[in-house]
Amino acid sequence: MGRIGRTLFRLLLQQNKLTHLVAVNDIMPKENLIYLLQYDSIRGLLNAEIVSTEKGLAVNGHEIFFSSEPKIENINWKDRGIHTIIEATGLFTLLQDATKHFVNNPTRVLLTTFSQDIPVTVWGVNHLSGKTLPIISPGDCTINCVAPVLKTIQTHYPIQSLHINVIQGYTTRQELIDGAYKGLRRGRAAAHSIIPFEVNITPVLEKIFPSLSNKINSLSTRVPVACGALAELSVALDAPTSVNQIHSIFEQASKNELKNITTITYDPIVSSDILNNRHSGVIDGLLTSVTNGRYVRLLAWFDNEWGYCHRLFDWLQNI
Repeated sequence: MGRIGRTLFRLLLQQNKLTHLVAVNDIMPKENLIYLLQYDSIRGLLNAEIVSTEKGLAVNGHEIFFSSEPKIENINWKDRGIHTIIEATGLFTLLQDATKHFVNNPTRVLLTTFSQDIPVTVWGVNHLSGKTLPIISPGDCTINCVAPVLKTIQTHYPIQSLHINVIQGYTTRQELIDGAYKGLRRGRAAAHSIIPFEVNITPVLEKIFPSLSNKINSLSTRVPVACGALAELSVALDAPTSVNQIHSIFEQASKNELKNITTITYDPIVSSDILNNRHSGVIDGLLTSVTNGRYVRLLAWFDNEWGYCHRLFDWLQNI
């Protein structure tokens, strides 16, 4: 029940689906979890009554069982009729670890990031191939923003090369003050500096789009905001295009195959305007450019928590 777990909790409540949540396991004390569910610096005060109970916690009268067990195989959920387990720790993403959840007799396991050895299936891109998998690896917020954009471009133009820079707010994996970290820049004070570092989304995208193997370069730039992100894609095409053509393609896609996934805006928005937006990506039409007919720059905004949790919600409604 970190940032993604608690945001998904709020989305389930908003969609009147919280009664489907029957159990939660987290190593933090229950009282701390209740507090963090109730008060959120990004999402605001929870619009619900939440209280501690003998077995866990109750939200508007609906009781949710709570446990605090660090080992998956020791979690006692077997008799709770669980269909899907949401693995939101970010720790147990390898197949050998995620399969341990099946001791609790679920039908499916839904990760909240990508995996090194489980195929990544992104909603709106290749999600149909994931519907029969026992463990679903839907990618992370960045993959869910970038992949639908890439698929749409690739449908119309051969891609020669691609550079991605994801400008994103700081996360819990960074330091608030300077400290030791295996990636030296990542150990610098997150709220005090603009911090660039390499990310591992390139191999994930290459598996989704094999034709782009050895054609993608990626970078993440963390900035001093708590939430909100902007993905900049610089794409070299093998065929000529124009800004109007690019916009027309995404306007059509946003009404059809990418409806509620990717959209386009022509308003001069900033990162705070994207908060609580349900889309995986919102293309900024005012910032699109085409140089020499073949070099396209696209920028797509996304709420790295709320937008991503909507894709998890899509999975939960369809598995």
